[in-house]
Amino acid sequence: MEKIIRNAWRRVSSDPYAAARILSADRHPEGFDVDRVRFVERGVLSLDPKAGHLVSVITGNGKAARPEDGQAELRLEAGVHLYIPPGHPFAVEAEVGTELVSVSCPDASRARGTELLVRNERYLAACAVPSLPLRWILTPQYLSRRIFLHHDRTLLSRSGNPVSWFRTTMFDVEGLPGNEDGEPVFKMSYNSRTEFNVCYDVKGTARVRMALHPYSDSKQPWGPWHSLDGDATYHLNETAGGPEEESRIDEKTGKKRHLRNKHEVFIADGHVSLFCLFDPAPTGAERHKPGEYSDYEPLSEIVGTDWYEVQQNEMGRFDEMVDRLSLARALGGAGTLAGSKMWDICLRGREAQRSLESRLAAKAAAEAPGRERVIRPWMQTETDQ
Repeated sequence: MEKIIRNAWRRVSSDPYAAARILSADRHPEGFDVDRVRFVERGVLSLDPKAGHLVSVITGNGKAARPEDGQAELRLEAGVHLYIPPGHPFAVEAEVGTELVSVSCPDASRARGTELLVRNERYLAACAVPSLPLRWILTPQYLSRRIFLHHDRTLLSRSGNPVSWFRTTMFDVEGLPGNEDGEPVFKMSYNSRTEFNVCYDVKGTARVRMALHPYSDSKQPWGPWHSLDGDATYHLNETAGGPEEESRIDEKTGKKRHLRNKHEVFIADGHVSLFCLFDPAPTGAERHKPGEYSDYEPLSEIVGTDWYEVQQNEMGRFDEMVDRLSLARALGGAGTLAGSKMWDICLRGREAQRSLESRLAAKAAAEAPGRERVIRPWMQTETDQ
């Protein structure tokens, strides 16, 4: 199965948009149809009412009727993300230049959520407590916007796992530790999950390469570098128990480790923004350290821990805030919630997020020359509302 997929844009003459099918439910391991859609005329895109969908607005504006109430109109804008359950007709009317990315699950039994979810990034960016960012995760290497996580009731993969849906920007590699070839790179090994990465905004020079089996801690054999641009998807598709998976006993823990999906990303003079889906979904716990081949913690090592219980308790308050304010903004009534309990949670979360990011920048400036300059443009500011 190919690791690098290039968009093949097609347009039916009667459609106001061009579309590129990236992944297919009947072929790829997660079991979803994944599409990019680009409106070349003002018009309407109708989604299959029998399927469950994740839809994200990349650029532009549109509107849609709310599935539960055909008379209520949702305003769509860049940074708005939707989960649309099966059983309701849903059509997006969009302006010229609007772009969307969608993940569709033709098997309605794998749409575990039964309610529409609207999530606007202006509120996702306000999910933080003084000690912990919850959905807007800025690190020295990347900014990850956690739209849907393991506990969110959206879609299940073909293997029955809840999946996640993130929008991530990986930064210039300046100042990161080098690989065995001496190049600074992002080092990742998603041993616990598959991931596809739909690139849509690439600035500068960017490329990715995949490790070849057998894996080695030194003199690792690698496949070729593949260039990345706004029409590329790279798919980390070595599945659990698949023919490529290796097993090794961890010397520190004595536990068996499953090794797969090891890769490196190089970015110079720019950044790479993408939408990514993990199967199974991470809980949100981080295990990403510059210089290491990092992963998210396996679910079995997170669920049931004290840390996870604390995180979920905190997350619940912010999830309600995000969902209520996002829906109110989409319906044109967010201003009516100013001064409410939800608005207060948003303001406190935004303040905590900015404080966490300021501490991160100070630490980056002290520990990794050049990284503070790289991450500064992606930090929240006082004008972000």
